[in-house]
Amino acid sequence: MMKSLIPCWKKAGSNNHRRRPFKEYHEEWFDLLKNRLLPSLRRAMHESSVAQLSTHVDILRHHLTSYYDALDLSAASDDVAHLLHPSAWRTPFETPFLWLSDLHPYLFTNLLRSFLSDDDENDENNDVFQSANLRNRFLLNNNNNNDVNELFNRPWHIVMAWRNPPASLMARIDQIECGVRLMVPALAERARKAQERFVQTVAGDYWGGRRRRDKEEEAGKAVVGKAVMAEMDEMVGVLVDANRLRRSVLAEIIGATSVYQAAMFLEGLAQFLVGFRDPDLVAEFQACKTPLN
Repeated sequence: MMKSLIPCWKKAGSNNHRRRPFKEYHEEWFDLLKNRLLPSLRRAMHESSVAQLSTHVDILRHHLTSYYDALDLSAASDDVAHLLHPSAWRTPFETPFLWLSDLHPYLFTNLLRSFLSDDDENDENNDVFQSANLRNRFLLNNNNNNDVNELFNRPWHIVMAWRNPPASLMARIDQIECGVRLMVPALAERARKAQERFVQTVAGDYWGGRRRRDKEEEAGKAVVGKAVMAEMDEMVGVLVDANRLRRSVLAEIIGATSVYQAAMFLEGLAQFLVGFRDPDLVAEFQACKTPLN
């Protein structure tokens, strides 16, 4: 069932498989997320069948992780530089949230923490129905009446999903966040060192000396080519490891939460992605005069 819902990144040719442009893959992937998987998950959240909801949670999680599989495949096909600057298939609104080609893992953990913050506010206000109202912060295109109405008509088991989470869940969330805080700086450092080695090699071995001697022009070009290949190989590894981290964080969050909590988390994450492409929000973001740090 899941495989039939996942857009294929390769298209059959005469004898071999021909890669599609990643932009085409992303558009098909996004369309499936917005128009089929997110609405299906929301419908399942209103059903009484836990098994049915669990199936839709698995489908949406698989859809998200399949995107990182496609990124890995594209990076390994000499396309990593294009992937690290994905302006062709990203809106300006998304750019501040990106890290090594896709969503920063901190967005996953911050989104998870926000459900706990909502629960704290509910305790202070002694109003359990407040949790449904607070879901609006994850609906970036919250002018959509259908979305707002859907939020206020949540069944009781969904409204109460994040009430009084057990200590074991809180401890697991702390562990997940700790892992992200360790891995993100390490991957960023690897990317920085790869670029530093490239600059040092080209500036020192080529521009600094060899290029000045015509007889070594070809040797200098070879140095630059080798340096480029070395940096690209390292960046492929960094990007693949970043995607591995994103997949791992998603899997750990889904594994640590109940099916209702996981459904609400994935709904919020999917709505973030949908909201990034809302035309009104993108236009508002582009018109904003405040500089982004």
